[in-house]
Amino acid sequence: MNAEATAVRNAERMATRVPGRWSAPPSDVAVRAAAKLMLAPLRLLATPMGRRLAATTVLSVALVGAVNSLYEHADGPAVTVQRALHAVPAAASKPAAAAIGETADASGRPSAATAPRAAKRPEDAAAAWYARQEGVPPSRVHALQRQRVSATVTRVLVMAEVSATDMPTTFVDVKRDGEGWKVP
Repeated sequence: MNAEATAVRNAERMATRVPGRWSAPPSDVAVRAAAKLMLAPLRLLATPMGRRLAATTVLSVALVGAVNSLYEHADGPAVTVQRALHAVPAAASKPAAAAIGETADASGRPSAATAPRAAKRPEDAAAAWYARQEGVPPSRVHALQRQRVSATVTRVLVMAEVSATDMPTTFVDVKRDGEGWKVP
């Protein structure tokens, strides 16, 4: 016995048990076709293969939803790291150099003799600043790219070779002043 015969037989039994206007079979051909079309998924679910297919579909949708949720929220901590990296250039220009052991004048700023000198190229200024931030020698910091932001500001992409597997990169905004290029 096939699924269609089972569905039709069950529908006939249902028609005899449920009184009212729905108990009579529809007379219009279009209504009968629509009823058959709407009963097709139910007839499919009546078979073991249909139940397996429905269970597989539900499980697949649940797994896709779970993976989508994981990927959607995976970038949360990286956003905070990016915000912290953008705050670093402003904090680096503060009198942190005095804490390293350089001499400072009464205002807390490094003295003129120990202040970092302006670089001739924006790549050099960005590499020197990032080397101090990462605590590596300037020879292990490489400028990869530069982008002109305005007439006096250039953004430089730098990479530090901290170890063979740790090579952090960041964008450093470098500003041109009267003497050369400096990180603001």
